Amino acid sequence: RCEEEDVEMTEDAYAVLTRIGLETSLRYAMQLITAASLVARKRKGAEVGVEDIKRVYSLFLDESRSTQYMREYQEAFLFNELREHLGTL
Repeated sequence: RCEEEDVEMTEDAYAVLTRIGLETSLRYAMQLITAASLVARKRKGAEVGVEDIKRVYSLFLDESRSTQYMREYQEAFLFNELREHLGTL
Protein backbone atom coordinates (compact mmCIF):
# COMPACT_ATOMS: atom_id res chain seq x y z
CA ARG A 1 0.00 0.00 0.00
CA CYS A 2 2.89 2.35 0.75
CA GLU A 3 4.23 1.80 -2.77
CA GLU A 4 0.85 2.61 -4.27
CA GLU A 5 0.54 5.78 -2.18
CA ASP A 6 4.22 6.67 -2.77
CA VAL A 7 4.84 6.78 0.99
CA GLU A 8 8.30 6.28 2.47
CA MET A 9 8.24 4.70 5.94
CA THR A 10 10.87 3.77 8.50
CA GLU A 11 11.32 0.12 9.45
CA ASP A 12 10.15 0.87 13.00
CA ALA A 13 6.99 2.50 11.62
CA TYR A 14 6.36 -0.60 9.49
CA ALA A 15 6.69 -2.74 12.61
CA VAL A 16 4.21 -0.60 14.57
CA LEU A 17 1.78 -0.54 11.65
CA THR A 18 2.05 -4.32 11.30
CA ARG A 19 1.25 -4.78 14.97
CA ILE A 20 -1.73 -2.44 14.66
CA GLY A 21 -2.95 -4.44 11.65
CA LEU A 22 -2.69 -7.69 13.59
CA GLU A 23 -4.49 -6.30 16.64
CA THR A 24 -7.22 -4.39 14.77
CA SER A 25 -7.70 -4.98 11.06
CA LEU A 26 -5.69 -4.74 7.87
CA ARG A 27 -8.15 -2.18 6.50
CA TYR A 28 -7.67 0.10 9.51
CA ALA A 29 -3.87 -0.19 9.28
CA MET A 30 -3.94 0.64 5.57
CA GLN A 31 -6.07 3.71 6.21
CA LEU A 32 -3.52 4.94 8.72
CA ILE A 33 -0.82 5.00 6.03
CA THR A 34 -2.35 7.93 4.16
CA ALA A 35 -3.12 9.87 7.31
CA ALA A 36 0.37 9.26 8.72
CA SER A 37 1.87 10.41 5.43
CA LEU A 38 -0.02 13.70 5.74
CA VAL A 39 1.21 14.13 9.32
CA ALA A 40 4.80 13.47 8.22
CA ARG A 41 4.46 15.97 5.36
CA LYS A 42 3.09 18.58 7.74
CA ARG A 43 6.17 18.25 9.94
CA LYS A 44 8.27 18.34 6.75
CA GLY A 45 9.52 14.78 7.28
CA ALA A 46 10.98 12.73 4.44
CA GLU A 47 9.37 9.52 5.67
CA VAL A 48 6.65 8.33 8.01
CA GLY A 49 8.00 7.52 11.46
CA VAL A 50 6.64 5.84 14.57
CA GLU A 51 5.48 9.17 16.03
CA ASP A 52 3.41 9.83 12.90
CA ILE A 53 1.74 6.43 13.22
CA LYS A 54 1.09 7.03 16.93
CA ARG A 55 -0.41 10.43 16.18
CA VAL A 56 -2.96 9.15 13.67
CA TYR A 57 -3.68 6.09 15.83
CA SER A 58 -4.68 8.46 18.62
CA LEU A 59 -6.88 10.53 16.29
CA PHE A 60 -8.74 7.77 14.42
CA LEU A 61 -10.39 4.94 16.31
CA ASP A 62 -10.61 1.38 15.06
CA GLU A 63 -13.88 -0.53 15.40
CA SER A 64 -13.05 -2.05 18.79
CA ARG A 65 -11.95 1.22 20.42
CA SER A 66 -14.90 3.04 18.85
CA THR A 67 -17.35 0.50 20.30
CA GLN A 68 -15.69 0.74 23.70
CA TYR A 69 -15.89 4.54 23.58
CA MET A 70 -19.59 4.41 22.70
CA ARG A 71 -20.30 2.06 25.60
CA GLU A 72 -18.37 4.20 28.08
CA TYR A 73 -20.04 7.45 27.06
CA GLN A 74 -23.46 6.27 25.92
CA GLU A 75 -25.17 8.27 28.64
CA ALA A 76 -23.86 11.50 27.10
CA PHE A 77 -25.26 10.92 23.61
CA LEU A 78 -28.53 12.29 22.29
CA PHE A 79 -30.09 8.88 21.60
CA ASN A 80 -29.90 8.16 25.33
CA GLU A 81 -32.12 11.19 26.03
CA LEU A 82 -34.64 9.90 23.51
CA ARG A 83 -34.65 6.47 25.14
CA GLU A 84 -35.20 8.05 28.57
CA HIS A 85 -38.02 10.20 27.18
CA LEU A 86 -39.74 7.21 25.58
CA GLY A 87 -39.43 5.29 28.85
CA THR A 88 -41.45 7.95 30.71
CA LEU A 89 -44.39 7.84 28.28
